[in-house]
Amino acid sequence: MIEKGRLTVRQLGSLMFLCTIGEQIIVFPSMITSYAHQDAWLSALLGVAGGAGVLSIMLVVYKLQPRMNLIQHALHTLGPWIGAFISSFYLFYFLISTSAFIREIGDFMTTQILPESPLIIVNLLFVCTLVWGLLSGLEPIGRSAEVFLPLIVLFLLILTVCLFPQSHLDNIKPVLGEGLLNPFKGFVAVLTYPYCELCIFLMLFPYAKKEAHWEKDILLAAIIGGLMLTLTLTICLLVMGPFMTQHHWFAAFNLSLKINIGNFLQRIEAFMASVWIIAVFFKSILFFYSFVLGMTHLFKLSSYRPLILPGALLILAMSIVLAPNENFYLKVVIPYWIDWDLTCGIGIPLLLIMVHKLKARLRKG
Repeated sequence: MIEKGRLTVRQLGSLMFLCTIGEQIIVFPSMITSYAHQDAWLSALLGVAGGAGVLSIMLVVYKLQPRMNLIQHALHTLGPWIGAFISSFYLFYFLISTSAFIREIGDFMTTQILPESPLIIVNLLFVCTLVWGLLSGLEPIGRSAEVFLPLIVLFLLILTVCLFPQSHLDNIKPVLGEGLLNPFKGFVAVLTYPYCELCIFLMLFPYAKKEAHWEKDILLAAIIGGLMLTLTLTICLLVMGPFMTQHHWFAAFNLSLKINIGNFLQRIEAFMASVWIIAVFFKSILFFYSFVLGMTHLFKLSSYRPLILPGALLILAMSIVLAPNENFYLKVVIPYWIDWDLTCGIGIPLLLIMVHKLKARLRKG
């Protein structure tokens, strides 16, 4: 087996939580509110329930071939030609997703924190941290996730508690005032962005130690991550209202600017930025790891480590050419990403399940 490292269930759950909130902790409120408006909180709650169903489908796919990751499973189940095509499709998805996460970090830092810094320099620094983390191995990544998880939860709870006195229930009224269509669109968006992207864990499940109730722990971590996103979204709606939430792309960061308790506790937006950067780091490194590991299996190489540096340079270039500016990324790239995530997170896993069961029936016949 190419990957010798092993993750404990706690480490896998920590990575699941961090990957669920990922880059969404900052952009999730604006994105979902643009679809569902004042009913975005309702879409988020329903999306968490639907997300548990999506993750259940992925667990079914994994249990069909528990010793194989997603790329190996596709090659084994669909054959060398169709399997290679599906594997290449996933590898391109991992590549573009990693580049998009880095681009979001670059756009955030160059517009909110370091406005005078060149985009490529910020992206390069982030890519260097990914290379360093990936060279350390899978187990150190899991242990680091365990360390940072309580810190992120603490910062998010501080944000919620400090802003709760400024909330107004009138901002989420009337409930379902625009009908069911917009909340349904928001539900599909919630189902897509945090949860369909968890298909990345089909590359990690074979390298985790299977302890008792591990499936329930994984589902619980994903649900708690979704509820944290829902809580952040609801606070944004209650404090800023649906219009301001929708038109602030980094809504949660802008929300942290409003914290001021007795002219003493204020200007903690750097903590919110730290939460987002840490979460995006772990999500990006999982996608980067899956890209180089999948390439290793597809081309039958002996190790993925020689691919790390070339892969990093490719991801850095893609993060720059992905979009000419932030508006293009928001208006053109993001809307079509829903179809891509649904295909990778639901469509192809269901295809693998059906083909596997059909082949099993043919063998019995």
